[in-house]
Order: sequence, then C-alpha cells, then structure tokens
Amino acid sequence: MNVLKIILPVLVMIGLGISCRKWKFLSKTGINDMKFLVTNIMLPVAIFHALATADYNLETGKLVLIMFLMLLISFGIGFLLKPLMTGVYQKYLPFMVSVYEGGLMAYPLYTSLCGQENLSQIAVLDIAGLLFGFSIYMGMLGQTENGEKINAKSLALSAVKTPAFIASVLGIIAGLTGIIRCLLESSWGNVYLSVENILTTSVTAIILIVVGYSFELTPELLSPCIRTILLRTALQAVMIAGVLFTVHSFVENNKLLDLAVISYMSAPATFSMQTFLKKEESSAYVSTTNSMYCVVSILVYMVLAFTVS
Repeated sequence: MNVLKIILPVLVMIGLGISCRKWKFLSKTGINDMKFLVTNIMLPVAIFHALATADYNLETGKLVLIMFLMLLISFGIGFLLKPLMTGVYQKYLPFMVSVYEGGLMAYPLYTSLCGQENLSQIAVLDIAGLLFGFSIYMGMLGQTENGEKINAKSLALSAVKTPAFIASVLGIIAGLTGIIRCLLESSWGNVYLSVENILTTSVTAIILIVVGYSFELTPELLSPCIRTILLRTALQAVMIAGVLFTVHSFVENNKLLDLAVISYMSAPATFSMQTFLKKEESSAYVSTTNSMYCVVSILVYMVLAFTVS
C-alpha cells in the first residue's frame, strides 16, 4: 500500500500527460511553454531553497565529493557504452545511464522506508546531483540535442547562463552562510515560505505532464528503451557497490545512509531532463525509458522493505 501511495500519483500525472497529447488538450507549443516556465523559474527556485536550507559540515563535503566523482565516472562510462546502442538513440545513452530522479522517486520511497525525519540522509546525496546535473550534464545535453560538438568553453558559458546552475551556486552560498535559515526563524519566515511554496508547488505536476505527453510505447521504441534500462541497471549496480565501499571507508558505516545510497541510485534518470529536450523523437525515447525504469525502483524498494522489516 505504501508503494501504491507513492507511485500512483506519479502514474496518474503521467497518464494525464498522455491523455493531453492523445485528445489534443495541449499543443506542442503549450508543452514547450511549460518547459520554459519550469526550467527558467520554478525549478531554479526549488533548487535554491533545497540547497539553501541543507545542513553543511565535513561529512557532507565528503559525501558530496564521493557522489560527484561517481557521477563523472558513470557519465564517462556511458560514452564507452554507446557502441552497444544503435540509431539516433545512441548519442543519448550517457545521459540515460547517469544522474537520478531524487524528488519524484527516490525521496518518497526512502521516506516511506526510513521516515520523514531521516530525509536529510538522502537529500545530501542529491547536492552533487544538482550541481553536476545543471552544469556539465544539462550543458552537454543541450549541445548534443542541437547537434553541436562538445566544447568545454561553450559548456562553461552555457552553465553560468543556466538559471538552474545559478540557483545551485547561490543556494550553496546561502546554505553555507545560513542566511535563509536565519530568515526562516525571523518574522519574515512565513512570508518567504509562502512565496517559495506558490512558485514551486506545481513544478512536480508540470514535469510529469511533460513526461507523459512525450511518452510513446511503440514497437520502434521498445527495443532501445529496454536495452537502455538493462545497461543502466547493470552500471548502477556496480556504482552502488563502489559508493557504499567508499562511504564505509571514508565517511561512516550507517545503515540509514546505506539505504539512502541504494534508494537514490536505483531511481531513473532525472525527469527534469525532459524539459531540456526539443526533438519529439528524443523526448519520446527519454520519457518512455524513464517511465519504464520506475519498475526497477519499485522492485529495489520492495527488496529493501523486506530486509529492514
């Protein structure tokens, strides 16, 4: 029942997105406008708040560094795996085997398993994902989508102009200085939260509608999607083992943190990736693969739930 409570809202919103395309409730232009709204306003605000209110200490720094290096490694391995894919989907493989959907999948599954009070255990892992995802990852995705060669200079320029990356940097600065936590404790705290809440409440729903709108389970997509899922599952199994070993060696041996690592790294690739894609073919492939990968996340959750019960 806990799994259903977490997954059903996600499936309902994806289903709504599918219906919007099938019955032409939304146009492609409307979806693109929604993507612009999410990537340039709503998502940056959500990222800033998450990082600005996070706890930072030496152990946090170690975990962020470990996760950032892991993301670089898995992303790099994705390029080595490209020959295992064929056709136009090959160029997207590195992006599909790296990064994670924390907020919509890993967070709720983990809190259902370990309680809301332990959310910080998994949230700290996502700091590296936000920094990597909205700098190197999304910058290279944009270059790939536009058919450009990967260029370090243009990648750096793209990152500093990306609202989500700017929000990540500002969020960390605010978190380290504690300015937002002080604001929350002041008489203006509720005002800040009200503004933040109204700007971010709908971001999850909009992203899932965009994912559903692009979902297309056709015979042509089935083979590349399944192959991508198998490659991601195999790579992430190896990466989970490596991260757990490194965390035990350099941070701490903590069961709650172990469960956080496994839950987080068993999630599909970030759903927000969808809002950065412009081509219908790539959107359909990414959306369908990520939606199908949710089954893997649920199966891992069920195994973890059995082991901790």
